[in-house]
Amino acid sequence: MDPRARSGRFVPAALDLWVAVLAALLLWPLLSSAGHPLARDLVFTPHQPFRLAWLGLGDTPARAVPLDALVALADLVVGGDVLARVTLVGVLVLAGGAAHRLLQGAHPVARAAAAGFAVWNPFVVERLALGQWALLSAYAACFAVVAAAVRLRRVSDEEGGTRVRAAVVLLLPSALASVTPTGAVVAGALGVVVASTRGTRRLAVAVAAVVQLPWLVPALLGAAGATGDPAAVDAFAARAERPGGALWSLLGLGGVWDAGSVPPSRSGVLGHVGSVLVVAVLGFGWPRLRRLLPEAAPRLLVVAGVGLGLAVAATVPAGADLVRRLVEGVPGAGLVRDGQKWLLPGVVLVVLSFGAVVDGLLRAARERSPGLVATMGTVAVLLPLVVLPDATRVVWPTVRPVDYPDDFARVAQVVDGTDGSMASLPWAPYRVFPWGSPLAVYDPASRWFDVDVVMSDRLSVGPVTLGGESGRSAAVGTALARAGRPGGAVAAGDELRRLGVRWLLVQADSSAHPALPAGYVARLRGAHLELYESADPVVLQPDPGALRVATVVSVDALVAALVLAALVLTTRHRFSRRRGLLAGMLPRTQRGS
Repeated sequence: MDPRARSGRFVPAALDLWVAVLAALLLWPLLSSAGHPLARDLVFTPHQPFRLAWLGLGDTPARAVPLDALVALADLVVGGDVLARVTLVGVLVLAGGAAHRLLQGAHPVARAAAAGFAVWNPFVVERLALGQWALLSAYAACFAVVAAAVRLRRVSDEEGGTRVRAAVVLLLPSALASVTPTGAVVAGALGVVVASTRGTRRLAVAVAAVVQLPWLVPALLGAAGATGDPAAVDAFAARAERPGGALWSLLGLGGVWDAGSVPPSRSGVLGHVGSVLVVAVLGFGWPRLRRLLPEAAPRLLVVAGVGLGLAVAATVPAGADLVRRLVEGVPGAGLVRDGQKWLLPGVVLVVLSFGAVVDGLLRAARERSPGLVATMGTVAVLLPLVVLPDATRVVWPTVRPVDYPDDFARVAQVVDGTDGSMASLPWAPYRVFPWGSPLAVYDPASRWFDVDVVMSDRLSVGPVTLGGESGRSAAVGTALARAGRPGGAVAAGDELRRLGVRWLLVQADSSAHPALPAGYVARLRGAHLELYESADPVVLQPDPGALRVATVVSVDALVAALVLAALVLTTRHRFSRRRGLLAGMLPRTQRGS
């Protein structure tokens, strides 16, 4: 075999191994212990039933559409414990693997540096500490979106069939990025901006439009597109992690709104060093990146600049006022309230620029002082870990798995498949379980039980409690609050039954047992959970409307069919190409000639 061919296969495999090592280090508690991750927004359960609400047919904004539906479908094949490990490792490996493949023309060590930085950077670490793996799925997929968009752009002058095939390839990573609305918007923008030429613009726009449909259609059809609390803009705005303001932290790829997700090193000298390095990488790496990715680099810079503008907007008075008006007055505009997440395309640009800088330095060193190449390469590959040495300090507590008490399974045996709704108490979306992580976690009852679960949607961010967006949740919360007032238990019970609340699930090991409305009888009392049922249950179910359901389900089925067809066509094409290559390597007599 040609040595160059062997090298061409060995280098990507070695780089993927380096990425896998870094991913394993970041996720070590999850990979070394049994159980389910349960902290912050990282919630996996042994079983997640399918609900129409997962398609955006509830009365809250479609921020997790179609993520929860996809998890519920995956649950038919594997449990939550396996799914958690596969998805989290897969996301990080995809990010690093796609990053180094974009830089195929660079030195292998430069590609290794970019691959490592794609996994080990403040944006990834802080979002992983928050448990927001779906946003990281979009981040990882965007590297592949750029590659597919470049391919589509390059075939713009070829025959139509080739363009369509390239657009089909673009659809796959765009769909993966679109597990959340933010990912759909960013991937759609990247695909259109990078791929657009006179011959490909319509195809790129069509792909971008298709991946918006799962969240956009339910948002336009009903309460899932409700307006939000303008106070959320300040609560979720990018923040300064150290002196220098929010912009300085954003330039260092940090600035997430939650201080508890920020590694301590980000507040000191290393944080400043990180921001300086990012600015230097963008400045000095730009000429080399333009040579490595001539079609993509200028257009990626445009999308990254817009993303940075969105991230900064809520940190300045005029921008914050504008965003508040949008969130308060435009249905679905709550999507922009978390400013730092819009750094996503900028992080992609910085990762690729880092690889370009290292490539340029290595090539210069090889010409002037070959002995420095090994030293310089080692420093470059390890630099992301040196600048962010305590990443695991904030990630490990989030990904460390726990074992659910048997009470959850006992409750599921009683309520699964029943009519009516379940209200989960204490009336707060996040709680701390004594048997679990010390970090607050989104209530797993919302994903475990096969019954309509009503929860509080009033988030507390620091001292601020934000207004909810679900009218039904607000009504149930008002009734539950009435139960704690003198003489209010009977009226609270009557109101809850009118709202269709058949079950009350109470966290028995919480610091304070909530007051219960009258007319609810204990069905299960465990050490951790208590379950009460209305003595006179009303089985009123929330009705999203037949037309709305039919429209959303039809649109989702169409998108799923297109993605599956794209997957089949792409797989067949690659298999045919490999079979052709193998046939070409055989002697003529073995080819039947």
